[in-house]
Formats: sequence, structure tokens, C-alpha cells
Amino acid sequence: MLRKRGTVLGAVMILAAGLSAYDVPEHKQETVLSDWRGQEQPYLAFPALLDLGDDILVSYKRGKAHAADPGAFLEMLRLDGSSGAVKECKNIAALDGQIMQMGEWARFANGDIANYIDAQKKGQPSRIGLRVVRSSDNGKTFGPVERVGVIDGVEYGYAFEAITRGQTTWMLVMTFTNLTGGVYSKTLQRPVAGSVDVVRTEDNGRSWKFVRSITSELGGASINESSFSFYKDGFILAARGYDNCQWLVRLDADWKLVKKVNLTAENDFIKSHVGRPRVFERGGRWYLLGRNSIEKGPMRLSLFRFDPETFVIKRHVMLDNAEGAKVTDGYYAMPYWRESNGKTMFNVVNYKAASGAPVIHRLEFDWEEVR
Repeated sequence: MLRKRGTVLGAVMILAAGLSAYDVPEHKQETVLSDWRGQEQPYLAFPALLDLGDDILVSYKRGKAHAADPGAFLEMLRLDGSSGAVKECKNIAALDGQIMQMGEWARFANGDIANYIDAQKKGQPSRIGLRVVRSSDNGKTFGPVERVGVIDGVEYGYAFEAITRGQTTWMLVMTFTNLTGGVYSKTLQRPVAGSVDVVRTEDNGRSWKFVRSITSELGGASINESSFSFYKDGFILAARGYDNCQWLVRLDADWKLVKKVNLTAENDFIKSHVGRPRVFERGGRWYLLGRNSIEKGPMRLSLFRFDPETFVIKRHVMLDNAEGAKVTDGYYAMPYWRESNGKTMFNVVNYKAASGAPVIHRLEFDWEEVR
């Protein structure tokens, strides 16, 4: 199941008309983790990873199409934490006639883990409500697919990310008009039709409480895919807009807006939103990772370093497809780091369709070079 391809593109600075410079890393190695060839359900997409140290868990959709493919299930790879090699591959979530889409990991204070799934059916409206599978043994076994259900009057359909500090886990989730609460709620005093909300749990995911609507904090901005991380006493959040805007947002400890910047409007090398954004801190520096289009044409994978106070982008590294080849689908990417021969290696697990259906692959970079 593994293929490796080492690629040396050269450490260069590229200038295009009307665009700012971006870097292309010299060290880049690709390892295909799961391939579509010879498979009855060959469409592999939307990976999410959980770094457990000795092991890395990667969940992704296995189906027949990007969407509307009943019988699609959530598959999981267990990677060796040191080598990145595949140790195990198994189905962890399936519902007869339904679609398991967009799984997202959570790790709770007691060590349990869960994967929250955007469960769908064919036809419109497609959402059937958030589902979850749980494990208390680091992903060796999982319980049945369960319905998360209604949280303070709202049933959510899509989870974006979860982070834990102390006994509390926060999760970003999205509402849909066909699910319970998917209209304006007089009780909650917030628009919940297509709202990205924050919910929290203090009992390891057994029950959740509504915290705040990020959509409302952004003045009703039309957003969906979002990512967040702790910053000082509050949070930094990245949100993809339906209106081709990409937001960076700083929130206080109560999830109230402190600052927001539309990166698309401020930077000519971001022509639209950043697809499936992931925001994170490493070594005191802040980064945004995701699918980017620097002009009309092929999608690419970009890593942006930004100032957490001003949200000014300090560096843009083109991690994949600097050559501008045709990529029909992909770039939902998540990172992890490992030490190797005295170097810190930056690994990105991603999906990509360049020839045929998408593969799940890992890209490795020298962190010193791209950071």
C-alpha cells in the first residue's frame, strides 16, 4: 500500500505578476498511505489525524464519490509514530445506506478519544445529524456509531475541530436548516441556520453545552470550515467563508470578538478562501495551512506564517503543486512533527486527486526550511 517519491524542487523565490513572493521547499518526500486502485470503493478523502505519540491515527472517507454516495464509511489508518509506516487499516464507522463524511477527532481529559462524523444521506437536505464513535483504548477498538443529538435546542451536522485544556473540551460545530434548531432561536438569541458555534464538555464528551456563535461574533458572516487554537487567555480561529473570504479571528476567554481580518482582501496571493484551514502554533510562531489558489486555475497547498497580533502574513510557503499541475480534488491537510537524525521533520497528511481518484498521502518537509 506504500509508495514513496522524493521530490527536489529547489529552494527558490517565485514572483508572478501582481503576486507576492512564495517559497518552494527543497526537501519534499511523498508517501502514499492508502490508494484507490483495485478497490470497490475507490474514493478516499477528507483525512483527519490524531497524534498519540507512539501511534498516529488517520481517519478518512472511503466511498465512491465526493458526496451523495450511500454506503461510504469512515476508515482509519494507524501509523507508526516514528517511521510513519501503516500498521493497521480498518473500518471504524458505517451506517447502512448512509454516508460517513468528514470525521473529526477529539481527545478528552480522561484519555478517551472520539471521532465526530458529518453523517449524510443521498438527496437534499442531506444532513442527518452529527454521529460519533468512541474508544477508550487509543483507537484499538471503537464502540457503535451513536447520535450526538440535540445540544441546548440545536442538533449539529458537521464538526470542525476539538481542543482540550484541563477538564474542558471545546468543539466547533455547524448547524443546518433541516436539523432541530436550524432557524433563528428566540431562546438562544442567535441565528442558527448555518451558524458555526462553539460547544463544550466537562464530562469527556458525554454531554455538551452551547458556548457562543462564532457566526454572530463575526456579524453574521457566512462561514463554514473553521479551525482554532489557544492563544494567551483566549483563542485564534481561522474560518473559511462561503463568499470567498478567509478570516483570521482573535477571541477572548469568553469567545467574544477581539479582532478579525479578511486575509483575502488583504493579500493578493490569496484569491479566495483557504480550503479546510488548519491554524496552529509551533515554537512561538503561528501558521495557517490549507488549500489555496494564487490565481484562477489549479489548487495548491500553502503554509502561511502570520503575526498573531496583527494577522499580517510574514511568509508563504508553497508545499505542493508549485508547478501548477491539474489537481481535481484535495488539500484537506493536517500536520505533525517528528525528530529524525537531529532534524525536525514536518509531516502533512492530505488527500489529493491528480490522476484518477484521490489517494491519502503524507508529505514530509524539513521544518527548519519551511517554518
